[in-house]
Formats: sequence, structure tokens, C-alpha cells
Amino acid sequence: MQMTNEEQLLLAKLASGELDGLVGEETPCAEYKGTYHGQFIKDGEPVYYIQNEWPRFSNGKENMQIPSKRSEECFTTDEEKLNFLQKYGWLMGDEDVRKYSAKFKPSQKLE
Repeated sequence: MQMTNEEQLLLAKLASGELDGLVGEETPCAEYKGTYHGQFIKDGEPVYYIQNEWPRFSNGKENMQIPSKRSEECFTTDEEKLNFLQKYGWLMGDEDVRKYSAKFKPSQKLE
């Protein structure tokens, strides 16, 4: 895969940990009640996750919670990392990432 200088710069920022942190906000899934999703970058590796709410139940004496399941999708290759930045980069605070992501936004036609 041929990479531009801009893409190499962004991958270097990722690798250095400069872009680590939460990307956007955790949001509820419209399809599943009590399910949340979000994305973050840790140690230069982007991750998308889906988290179910902890269900509560009563055992007759007290309310209990069962730990929920969390599934994560890690973006490990350079191509996957760039795709992550294209899709979610507009949510990040870095101006270079925002400009890169804006190039891949679909243009809207006014009718």
C-alpha cells in the first residue's frame, strides 16, 4: 500500500501515543436497549468497543449485578488504523487528523 506523507505523519503520531485517549463519546446503541459503544486509542492502537449494561436482579436479600460482556475490535495494521482515522478522525482534537478525516466524508447534494 502506497502511503502519502500525511498518512505516514498520522501513523507516527499514533505510534508515539500523541493521539491516545477517548475518541468522541460513549453513545447508546439504537438497536439494543442498555448497550453502549464507543472508540478509544490506547498505546497507539485504535479500539472500537460495544458494552452491555450490567443487568440487575434480586437474589431475595439484596440487588445484585452481573458483570456485562464487552466486545472489542482492535485495529492493528497500518491500513486498518488509517481507516479508523478516516471514519472517526473528525471526533478527535488533533487538527491534522480532522483534516484527513474530512477528505473521506461523503458530499451532500442539495435538492
